[in-house]
Amino acid sequence: MFAVVGGAIGLTGDLVSFFTELLTPPLLAGAFFVIATVAAVLCWRKASGVNTADKDALEAVVECPTCDAMRFGLFAALTFGAFMLVGQGQTVTETVGERLGLIQRDVAVISGNVQALTDMTQSQRIRSNPRTAEDFFANAWIYAYIQRDQAKSHEAMRALYERFGPRKLDAAELYFASGRDVRARNELLADMERLAAQHQDATLLVVAARNAPDPQRSRALQQQARSMDPDMPFVWWDIQAMTARMGGTRTDPASQTAMLREQVDGLKAFIERIGNHPGGRYFYLPQYQPDHEMLARQNLNSMGNTLQTYERLQRPRTP
Repeated sequence: MFAVVGGAIGLTGDLVSFFTELLTPPLLAGAFFVIATVAAVLCWRKASGVNTADKDALEAVVECPTCDAMRFGLFAALTFGAFMLVGQGQTVTETVGERLGLIQRDVAVISGNVQALTDMTQSQRIRSNPRTAEDFFANAWIYAYIQRDQAKSHEAMRALYERFGPRKLDAAELYFASGRDVRARNELLADMERLAAQHQDATLLVVAARNAPDPQRSRALQQQARSMDPDMPFVWWDIQAMTARMGGTRTDPASQTAMLREQVDGLKAFIERIGNHPGGRYFYLPQYQPDHEMLARQNLNSMGNTLQTYERLQRPRTP
């Protein structure tokens, strides 16, 4: 019984769907026009044989069902024709429905574009109520690189380090870079030492060593960083500090050999430790950083070969 009822309902649905697709507006207008024409011909034939002197016969002809069919068919044909003229081949209802659908789709597209723009600009919007270290760093970064306001950037970085010890190299770099425009170098370096001791944040000492006024001061700051956080790779080798100290080394073979040996030992310690940590551990924005491990291996290979050459040249020659 349920199968029969279900089959009947399905067949009825198929028939309705078929006729819905078949009965287009032009087909309906044509059908009503044919009905009006046939009814008009029948009315004409019937009316032509009526005695015009017989008032009852005339009223019967005017009120006959055939005449009503003609009027209905003519009215329906004209109505569908007018709707199709307004709707450019469709009924007004279909045209309005389609337009509403297009408007709805356009609104959805615009909404999606607005959301994409919102997501794009969200990263460049100042966080009005910063609470975390990431919030303060984001504000300082926007002030420095989007709004070009180093004073506000350094103010945000000072607020960060007075509350947190993030242990992020790019945060320490931004603290120094923004501070150089508003504070004296020596004052800034001394403040970085104080904050490093307060938070046990060796990244501040690494950046301070890069910007120390002389190689001796740079080495002293690096030694403090190694004592504070010996597991941090960058306290053992930092390419910027290395480059600065290499430029201040004397050119005699003994000095060059000592400098190369120091760099090789530091590179080995760096490579040993860098593999134990993910790349983003020491940066808020690791996507802007190079592959430090690859750089270290390249430098170790080059400096190792150079060190071997210097050591070979300094060996006493046997007669």
